[in-house]
Order: sequence, then C-alpha cells, then structure tokens
Amino acid sequence: MNGSAPGHPGECVPSDPVQFVLVPAVYCLVLCVGLPGNLVALLVFLQSGKVRKAIRIYLINLTLADILFNLTLPLWIPYYLAGGDWGLSEAACRLAGAAYYLATYSAVTFMALISFNRCRAVRAARRERPLAGRRAAVLTCAAAWLLGLGCAVPTLAARQSFPARAGTTACFEQHGRQRLYAYAMVGFFAAALLVVLGSYASIARALSAPAAASPGSHRQQARAMVLGMLLVFVVCVAPYHLTLAPWVGSRPPAPLCGPPAALDVLHALSVALLSLNSCLDPLVYCFSLRRFRADLRRTLRKAGRCLPRSPPAPTAPSVRVASCASS
Repeated sequence: MNGSAPGHPGECVPSDPVQFVLVPAVYCLVLCVGLPGNLVALLVFLQSGKVRKAIRIYLINLTLADILFNLTLPLWIPYYLAGGDWGLSEAACRLAGAAYYLATYSAVTFMALISFNRCRAVRAARRERPLAGRRAAVLTCAAAWLLGLGCAVPTLAARQSFPARAGTTACFEQHGRQRLYAYAMVGFFAAALLVVLGSYASIARALSAPAAASPGSHRQQARAMVLGMLLVFVVCVAPYHLTLAPWVGSRPPAPLCGPPAALDVLHALSVALLSLNSCLDPLVYCFSLRRFRADLRRTLRKAGRCLPRSPPAPTAPSVRVASCASS
C-alpha cells in the first residue's frame, strides 16, 4: 500500500490516496455529522422519562454503540492523515482497536435484534412475543454488549502496533495475522444479515396476506424500520465483510513496498463505507418512526427556547422573552 520515495531506493513511504486521504476525510464527515446526530437521537429517546418499551431500549443501545464508534474517530483521523503512523502508545492502540470492534459488532447485533423485535411485533400476539418485555430487552442488550466485548478481547490480548516502512508505526492493521479471527467476524456478520433479511421477508409476507389488506400504521413503520436496517447492512456493513476475508487471506507477514493492489483499495473503500453506518442510523429512526419525529420536534423546540435571544425592540419593551427555565 506504499510506494518508493524518490532518491531513497528501498525506502517506502505511504502513497495510497484512498487510505490516507479518502478514509480520514470520510471519518471527519462522520464525526461532524454522526456524533451530533446520535447525541440528539439519544436525547430524544430519553426525554420521555422512564424507558418502558423494549424497542426503545434496543434503539437506545444501538445509538450508544454508534456514539462509541464516533468517539474512536479522533484517534484514527490523525493516524491516517500521518500516512499510517501511530503516534500514541501500544496500550492506546489496543484500546482504540478494541473500542472499534466493540462498537461495530455491538451495532450489528442491535440492528439484528431490532429487526427481529419488529418482525415479532407484526406477526405475533403481544403475549407470544419473545424479547418484547422490558426486562427481557435489558438482559438481551447486556448479553449483546458482552458479545461485542468478546469480539474485542483478542484485540486487547495481542500486540496491535508494529514497525512499518520509513520509520512509521502501524496500528490495528492485520497483515496475515489473526486470520481465523477475521473469518469468525465474517461469519458473525453473515448470521446477523440473515436475521435482518429474514425479518424483512417475514414482515413483507405478513403484510401482503389478504387479511392484512389495510395494515396499521405501526406495521408499516415496522416494515420501514427493518427495510432501513437492511439497507444499512447492504450499503455500509456488507462491503467491509465481503472484502475482509480475501484481504486478510492475501496479506503477507510483512507489508510489501509498492503501489496498492486492487484488493487493498477495495478494502480501504469498505472501511470508509462502514463508518457511514453511524450516520445513517438516525436517518432510519427519523424516516421510519412517527413518534421519533414528533419527539424530535419537541426536543428542538425546547432547545430553541434555551438559546440566547436578542434584546427586545425599543418599541415593545414589555415583551418578555421565554427563558430556558420556564420550559
């Protein structure tokens, strides 16, 4: 993924514009858009006080996973802008990699759980729905976080930074290492994708039945949400996992000096697409949940009343400005 520096034969310096220009540019966009969007979404989900519904618990946890992913980006942006040179400690590299995996695969798990929950909401009676109670949702989310932590443990246990070309230090880049671990991640994604795809197919089949000629709005919203999750899987998450196995399998024990191979470019593009996942999830909430849109408008109105106002015009000195406390 590197080229030779002119005047220094045998010395390689980073020269991959996709990895070292496009990826940090996308990361900057995701950080500037995704982090505020997910923080607002979290505020919307929490504003109604005690969270009782299972679907809201799943959505809150998905939002937390997206926020965790966004918070890892300030560590990766300088790394890529420096041409793949990790300037922090080995411990920081391990923590950054572990948080990246924890956030990514926890989000994948929560999207699968949300899709399954919406499927059961459409097809099953309330008393028959698994994972639909508040207690069951909390326990399931705790198990999902533990599963995501299990995905991150190998990153914490093994060394992640190592010397690269031209005196740089690479971090969290698998060059022929931990191939079985990468293959397991691909299998994990495939299982989650099957859950989301099966949930959408089941909802579509239920709503197309003659008895459901005029499905209620909650069923239509359930279909829209699962469709949104499926699109996020296909557009953002699938490309990364489709290229991960062949990319890891083709990596030599040490990086070679030369222009990036086609598979290297595809993998770097898939890394950029994967990060867009955390930007698109709030849009899925907004377009598929009528209640979310209403709560969002209410939250924005409250926030607007908390903003400083301009002083009243001289012609209307008696007009009182609503304060944040009065809201």
